[in-house]
Amino acid sequence: MKIVVPSQNLEPIFVAGPTASGKSDFAYYLADLFESQIISCDSMQIYKGLDVGTAKDPKEIRDKYNVKMVDIVPLDYDYSVAEYAENAKKEIEIAIKNGKLPIIVGGTGLYFESLLYPMSFGEAPKDATVRARYEQELKEKGNEYLYDKLLKMDPEAATVIHLADNKRIVRALEIMELTNKKWSEVKDKKPEINPIMVAFNTERASLYERINQRVDKMMSLGLLNEVKKVNNFTYNSMKAIGYREFIDYTGDNLEQIVDKIKQDTRNYAKRQLTWFRKYPFVHWVEIGDYEDALSYIRSRLKI
Repeated sequence: MKIVVPSQNLEPIFVAGPTASGKSDFAYYLADLFESQIISCDSMQIYKGLDVGTAKDPKEIRDKYNVKMVDIVPLDYDYSVAEYAENAKKEIEIAIKNGKLPIIVGGTGLYFESLLYPMSFGEAPKDATVRARYEQELKEKGNEYLYDKLLKMDPEAATVIHLADNKRIVRALEIMELTNKKWSEVKDKKPEINPIMVAFNTERASLYERINQRVDKMMSLGLLNEVKKVNNFTYNSMKAIGYREFIDYTGDNLEQIVDKIKQDTRNYAKRQLTWFRKYPFVHWVEIGDYEDALSYIRSRLKI
C-alpha cells in the first residue's frame, strides 16, 4: 500500500545533485513508497534519439513509473527553458490535482531555476542594436564562442546559463554591455522560498570514479553507434557532453575521446555542485543514504 499524502500537504519534491549521484534511483524509490508522479529535470533527456549519452533509464523502467518530460522533442528542436517551465509546471499541477506527489528529478540547474524562481530580467535595459550584434556573432562563430566570452566576463552567470541557451547568453552579454555590470548583479532579486529539496553528493574522488564508470558503461552500451546514427553536430542537442566530443573523432582516437568525455563530465559535475550549493534550502545527503533523505522529506510533508 502506497503512502497517500494529504492534499493540503502536497507540494513538489525536488531531487538534485551532480551527474552520476543516483538521483533517478532515489526518485524511483520514492515512487514505490508514495502515490506520486516523476517529472524529469534534465535538458538533454528531452530529446528523442539521444538515449545512451544522456543516461536515460531503459524505456521499460520509464514506462513503469510513467516518467514525464523525457523524449518530448526531436533532435533538431531548440527547446527553451521557458518551454520547459511551462510544460513541467503543467505536469506538476496535473499531479497535485490527481492527488499525487510531484517528484522533480535531474541535474539541470537552469531547469530547476525556472521552476523555483521567475525567469525574468525585470527592468534590465535593452538595446536591439547591441543584441543584433551578439546574435550575428552567434551565427558566425557559434554558441561556444559566446559562452566562453560570458564565462570570462561573468563566471557566476556561466554556471547559471546553459551552454545551449543561446537567448540567455546573448541577453546576459547585452545587459552587461549596457550596464557595465555583471549579469549576476543585475538579474532579478529572488524571493524567499523554502521548497522541499534534497541533493546527493559524496567526496570528490568517489564521485569522479562513479562518473568514469558511467562513461565506460555508455561506451559499452553503444554511445559511438548512437553518435554515428545522428551524425549532425549542428543540432544544439549534439552540443551536449558525451556527444560534442565526437566532432573530433577520426576513427583511431576513441580512447582520447572517451577521456575527454570523462574530463568534461567531471567539470560539469563541479558546475552542478556550485549551482545547487547556492540554494540555502537544499538538504544535502550522502549518495545512497535514502534513510536521511526520506526522513527529511517526511518531516517536511508532515507525515
